[in-house]
Amino acid sequence: MIIKIVKYVLILAPSLFSTHTWLYMKSPKYYFFVVRMFSKWRDTNWSIYVNYELDELNDTYSKIETVLKTRYEGKKYKREVNMINKKLYKCDGFNMLIKDDFGDGDYSSKSLYISITELNVTLNTAEEKLRSFRELFNEIHRTINPRNSSYNLDVYFKNGRNPFYGLMVQRLGKDKVNHFECHFPISSIVPKAADKINDSHLLRIFKEKLTINDSSFDILEETAKRALLFK
Repeated sequence: MIIKIVKYVLILAPSLFSTHTWLYMKSPKYYFFVVRMFSKWRDTNWSIYVNYELDELNDTYSKIETVLKTRYEGKKYKREVNMINKKLYKCDGFNMLIKDDFGDGDYSSKSLYISITELNVTLNTAEEKLRSFRELFNEIHRTINPRNSSYNLDVYFKNGRNPFYGLMVQRLGKDKVNHFECHFPISSIVPKAADKINDSHLLRIFKEKLTINDSSFDILEETAKRALLFK
C-alpha cells in the first residue's frame, strides 16, 4: 500500500509542480495565496502623514491634545516637545509629531501637519492598527473641523519583500529593474465608494513600498485592507 502511494506521488509530483509554477506566474490570486501562506510580508513598517488646511490656528493644538489625553490616558501618553509651532507626543507605542506653517507669512498654506513614522506592523495587527488610526483621525477631524484634509500611508516591506513588486516583475528578474512605479486609482480598488473618490487619489506601488493617499481616512483604511489583507 505504501509503495503504491509513493509511486502515485512520484508520478504526480512533476505535474503538480508544473501546475503550481504556472499558477504562481499567471494567477495573482494564487500568487498572493502562496505569499500569505509563507508569510513573506508579515513584517512591515508604516508612516502616516496628514495635512489639515485651516482657516485659523487658534487653539487647534490644545483641542488635539485633549483628544489624545482622553484616548490614550493611562497608555504611556506624554508630551515630549512643546514649541509654539511644533509638538511631539508619545502615545501608546507610537510618536506623533504635529506642526504648522502659520508663521511662514506669505508662504503659509495655513496647514497643520501630523506625522507618525517608524511604526512596526505585522500582518496580524494591520487591521486593528487601521481601525485605531481611523477612529483617532476621524475624532481629530470632527474636533478641529479643517477646510480640507489629506491622508497618506506608506507601507514599507522589510528585506525588499514587496509582494506587489514581485508579482509584476518576476518575469524580468529583480536585478534588472532599477526603478519601478505603478499607479492605480483608488476608485478601481474600492468600487462601492467610487462616487466619493477623486481620480487623483491613488494607490502607488514602488519597488520598496506601497503608498495610499486620500482625503478620507475611511477610504484609506478600506483601500489598505483590500491591498494588504484582501478583505
